[in-house]
Amino acid sequence: MKLQVKHVVKWIKTHKKLLTVVFSAVFMLSDYLLMRFVIPNNHLAFSHLMYIAIILMGSVYGPYVGFSTGLIAGLMVGFFMPGDTTTGEPQFWLDWMVRMSIMITAGTITGLFGRFYEHANKRIKDMEIRNADSGLYNVNYLRTAILVNRQTYTIASVIISNHESITEVMGYESYYHYLKNIERLFKQKYVDVILIQPAVNQLWILKPSIDFDAEIESFLSVIQDASMLGTQHLFVDYAMGFVQKRHLNEKNISKYFTQSDMAASEAKAKNLTHMTYSDLNTQRQFEYELLTDFQGSLYDGSIYMMYQPKVDLKTKKPTGLEALMRWDHPEKKSVLPDQFIHAVEKTNMIHEMTLQVFRWSLSYQKKLNDKGLFLPISINISTRNLYDENFFKKMMRILNEYQVKPKFVELEITETVLMENPDMSKKVLEKFANEGFRIAIDDFGKGYSSLAYLAQFPINIIKIDRIFTRQILVNPTTQHIVKATIDLAKQLGYEVLIEGIEDKETADLLERLGCHSAQGYFFLKPKKEDEVITYLKQYRET
Repeated sequence: MKLQVKHVVKWIKTHKKLLTVVFSAVFMLSDYLLMRFVIPNNHLAFSHLMYIAIILMGSVYGPYVGFSTGLIAGLMVGFFMPGDTTTGEPQFWLDWMVRMSIMITAGTITGLFGRFYEHANKRIKDMEIRNADSGLYNVNYLRTAILVNRQTYTIASVIISNHESITEVMGYESYYHYLKNIERLFKQKYVDVILIQPAVNQLWILKPSIDFDAEIESFLSVIQDASMLGTQHLFVDYAMGFVQKRHLNEKNISKYFTQSDMAASEAKAKNLTHMTYSDLNTQRQFEYELLTDFQGSLYDGSIYMMYQPKVDLKTKKPTGLEALMRWDHPEKKSVLPDQFIHAVEKTNMIHEMTLQVFRWSLSYQKKLNDKGLFLPISINISTRNLYDENFFKKMMRILNEYQVKPKFVELEITETVLMENPDMSKKVLEKFANEGFRIAIDDFGKGYSSLAYLAQFPINIIKIDRIFTRQILVNPTTQHIVKATIDLAKQLGYEVLIEGIEDKETADLLERLGCHSAQGYFFLKPKKEDEVITYLKQYRET
């Protein structure tokens, strides 16, 4: 019964205008016939019933139709309506002209109010379904979206990782211009695409699927092309997730984006431009197999350390080393750190791994010291390490065991990890800082925090992420971002290091921009212990 009523209401709303015309015409004709042939005395009093049709037509169709309906009604109960229905004597012309004028005025005013209400209501509804800043549709729009049942759709999620950097350097207008540019390019390519902005740094895209692989490439192309704002190129660090979904009368369409969100988040974590949800499932199986072998490999020699120097950009001499893990898997051969560390971080094995890396690094530090080489070695720590109440005590116990001075140890923590629980991070890092450890923020620029906010933490070094070095030679915007970051970091008393240097031109540019140090393949690829010692000895002798 409820379903039938719902369908009836929906049908009435759909055919509202047609029903209004039919009802008004029948009502006006009925009122005219009633006055003309049924009511013999005081019949003109019933002319006021015409206002029902006049007001209804004006409110639905606007002032012009309201005017016309008032005119027709005025003529029906005036010029075509006798003053005495028995004798047929006409009305006094001034009486019916005044009455008609009032009807016309009522229809016009009602029409004006109807148009005003319609526009105001439309604006309110538009505000409900659009983002106030960008003008793009928000999640509420999906309640009104009509999808074809049993149609397969390509679903995509976009995460813009560096949106805060864009807004801080280029301003909010440039960022929202970029988002509107994405919408414009998608609408040009696809007439049936739906684009939603569920969060300030996120987009959802949905369209009927024809060729999934081709649509992935097309979507990626649009996101990249949209970064050209006139003659200005905007540097955008993004990650996309894709999935295909068949629509089966699902009411909550936002559910369709759950898996694409997961794929986009995974792509972001792995520094990839995109992943599909099927890739994510394959990746999870691969990670599970790696985790099965990881603990044993941590002690059988197949997992080992390599080191990459950090170089002073002015003197071109090494100022420190970063400890980097490598894994020669017996079956999967060389497994990249990005492939297993992310998986290990999700388990309790991260604690054992961090402590073992610390032991290996301190052992190498002792080896360097014995050869007269004194450089700090940095190791990466995870947010799960900071959650361990005994992490500080365990690290200090190992440090005392190897008798290495804390100033030769640098702890690197990513900006994202730091912000997961800032209060706890600050408390633990202050313990290390008080003992003399150096603290570095790794991958700065990929997260959402500002340098001013980071000033509350005991930080010594800011490591600007390699995403900024990829286009710094050709993109003035990226140069402005890096320059502004370096200048502010210096004002706050931080050393600045930038990662991913692969050529002399980039190194020279960063030196001119005021960067203290850098690391990358241009100086030296990660090498094994003895090779790094040979490299360091060359600079000690010069």
